[in-house]
Amino acid sequence: MAKSKPQRDPGAPKRNVSAYLLYQNAKRDEFKAVNPDMTFGQLAKYTSAMYSELLNAEKETWTERAKADKERYLQELASYVPPAGYDAKGDTVVPQLVRTNKSGKRSAKAERDANAPKRNMSAYLLYQNAMRDTFRQQNPTLTFGQLAKFTSGMYKCLTQEEKSTWQAKAEEDKKRYDDELAQYVPPPGHDARGKLIEEQTHKRKPKRDPHAPKRASGAYVFFTNEMRSVVMEQFPGIKFVDMGRILGERWRALTKDQKATYEKMAAEDKTRYEQEMHQYTANQAAQQQLQAMQNLHHQQQMQQMQQQMQQLQQQQMQQQQMQQQHLQQDQQQQMQQQMQQQQQQQQQQQQMQQQQQYDGSALGILAAGISAAQYPYFDPNQYQNSEYNPFVQLK
Repeated sequence: MAKSKPQRDPGAPKRNVSAYLLYQNAKRDEFKAVNPDMTFGQLAKYTSAMYSELLNAEKETWTERAKADKERYLQELASYVPPAGYDAKGDTVVPQLVRTNKSGKRSAKAERDANAPKRNMSAYLLYQNAMRDTFRQQNPTLTFGQLAKFTSGMYKCLTQEEKSTWQAKAEEDKKRYDDELAQYVPPPGHDARGKLIEEQTHKRKPKRDPHAPKRASGAYVFFTNEMRSVVMEQFPGIKFVDMGRILGERWRALTKDQKATYEKMAAEDKTRYEQEMHQYTANQAAQQQLQAMQNLHHQQQMQQMQQQMQQLQQQQMQQQQMQQQHLQQDQQQQMQQQMQQQQQQQQQQQQMQQQQQYDGSALGILAAGISAAQYPYFDPNQYQNSEYNPFVQLK
């Protein structure tokens, strides 16, 4: 938010007022009576224009009043003792984090860390600071702005050698600042140069809808719109101030019947505004309802898309699980086949070992001259293939 106006001590001296403000305060009621239908902004512009048209002698009167008011303020301020919580001018002492200008935007002069290095100055600023008191003594009647212009002119008139002296001082000051900045450790909430980082939001006046109905005009506005061209024809080159004065005088000179014409126009325009405003409000409500329906439809579409995505992800996960199951089944089948093959090989090896044992037993029996009938534990028919039957080979 923009910086609010600080509260003041009720017993503090009232601040002095400028010449223009004194004139404005004195003439406000008079100008308002002459132009009763003027808005606050129009009346302010009218007062400013009237002040600018004053003669120098008339302005001098208001300037003298402003000087007297300033002297009064300074005298009262010198004897003022502020209570606790107020400064020397009677304002409440409030720590300000961010300074803002009149428009509510952040000021370029943000609060800095008190321990931050002092910024370096340019050659002109060093010259200005060094020569300010001298020039002020030589020209005591110059104002602050005139003294600044005088100093700038004097600096431009320096020779190149004289300027180089100030430029060398500026380079030394810059080196001093860079060295101090390199060793500076900013506290929390400040940047490397000691500026406050905290940002503040500002309320901005909402922009008026260009499609909104034009506001209704008053009777005096209709009168001025009609009579302005007439006055300009009668008084070519008339000034804005004189135009407002003549229109105000002619409006006050109208009879009730003459004013009734413009009041009727104002009433009709007010009816027009109300009707258009009613239609505008209905259209705005319909647009908001349509927008709400569109937003709802969009949300529903997004939800459907999310559901579809979730279903697709679930299907993909199920497919992956099925693939993993098939892969595990294939691996198990392969392992079972390998185990069966190993068992078959073991069985074949056992059969071959048994066959070799039988072969050795049969040969030993035949060599000993024992017949198969005499050896009841040996069966010569166990050999299905006669090629491997030792009894057949021996016969």
